[in-house]
Amino acid sequence: MADENGLMGALNQLTDQPPAPRGPRCTVSTILEVLDEDTAQKLRTLLDAPGISATQIANALSDNGHRVQAPAVARHRRRGASNGCRCTT
Repeated sequence: MADENGLMGALNQLTDQPPAPRGPRCTVSTILEVLDEDTAQKLRTLLDAPGISATQIANALSDNGHRVQAPAVARHRRRGASNGCRCTT
């Protein structure tokens, strides 16, 4: 028979660990991490500007070597909402 204390310890470790992230990493967050601070801040400003479409942002990023599609930009803009991105950037 297996060591019950060992199993209890292993199960407790699973409970104490933070949950593993679900799904793929946010593309927009990944892009923000590699940009210089001024460019990243400009992108954050545009992400919060309702007059600039997700398609416009995605096209500008893609045209400059950062492959991303408009739905990913739109999802990132909805971060915190039930149908939005889970990242915090």
